[in-house]
Amino acid sequence: MTDFILRGAFSDDCETRRARLDLITHTLQVIDYEHHEIHSGSFFRVQHNNASIDELIIAFKVGDQSKNPHFVFEWVSESFGSLQLLEGSTWTAGTGTDRPPKNSRRDSTKESVLQGNATGVFLDNNVVVDPTGLTGGTVISDKRVYSDNKQGGGSGERRNEIILATNQTYALVWTSGDGNKGIQIRCSWYEHTDKT
Repeated sequence: MTDFILRGAFSDDCETRRARLDLITHTLQVIDYEHHEIHSGSFFRVQHNNASIDELIIAFKVGDQSKNPHFVFEWVSESFGSLQLLEGSTWTAGTGTDRPPKNSRRDSTKESVLQGNATGVFLDNNVVVDPTGLTGGTVISDKRVYSDNKQGGGSGERRNEIILATNQTYALVWTSGDGNKGIQIRCSWYEHTDKT
């Protein structure tokens, strides 16, 4: 393996490290930050499917702590419609179903800071699916599936992450434009504490 030093480029807290080239390809092997978060056990995901529904809600609160979720989502639907991410919504506590996110590093014991409240209280490592009484909130992302003939569905995703605020509520709301059709929503995020 060939050693070389890139001064300042590979440093953490003023510590310079040697970068090494791969022996076979003679390239510098790197992973992106999101991939690094999977290895550190701080990357989570949750998915919900419904074969026949005209509205689907996934709601949660980010706890009051130091980690910010860096959040993206994608969906596949049988109908045209819209998927909105709302910030600051409220819903009826004790309704819906709590769903624990899965850690993408399966041997990690870390749990997500997202909180659901299907039991009536906000519980760590949960989101709540289909709570009732959803009201308010500011639309911070609005994605749509269009169809020229108002039939058929589609898919989409939000690739650029949204860094969610702590001690704040959020709701992803799918609204079908074509009645009760199938929908699948997949959310993924890593949780990161900024250095001061």
